[in-house]
Amino acid sequence: MEASMNMLHDSGIQATHYLQVNYQGSQDWFLFVSFAADLRNTFFILFPIWFHLCEAVGIKLLWVAVIGDWLNLVFKWILFGQRPYWWVRETGYYGNTSAPTIQQFPVTCETGPGSPSGHAMGAAGVYYVMVTAILSMHGGGMLPAHPLHLQ
Repeated sequence: MEASMNMLHDSGIQATHYLQVNYQGSQDWFLFVSFAADLRNTFFILFPIWFHLCEAVGIKLLWVAVIGDWLNLVFKWILFGQRPYWWVRETGYYGNTSAPTIQQFPVTCETGPGSPSGHAMGAAGVYYVMVTAILSMHGGGMLPAHPLHLQ
């Protein structure tokens, strides 16, 4: 079990390292995407806007936020996964080879279990609801196929 968890942690470290090295210029974009779908923003900004536009989508956003946060807490309790920024410094997984260097940011400097990621779970749920709603509106004829399309 420990070996498979170490491999899971290592794959997360490798993905983080890859993104930080190859997409360093996109750091602000990644932080914004995570911030925009934060639970606080979902409740206070996204929910009222979507509830005004389409009541059903607003209610879905609330349910995704509540159930997603609850599931995240349950999974953290069950898995009790370490935070990648601490695990990579404390593990003996890499043996004599050097561990990948990853940067830590204020948004990732939290205490408590880090796996699964609440930021990733929350953002994925919120964006899924919004993107499927936009696609549904577009496919349902509520939005023009082209911005210059005149009816």
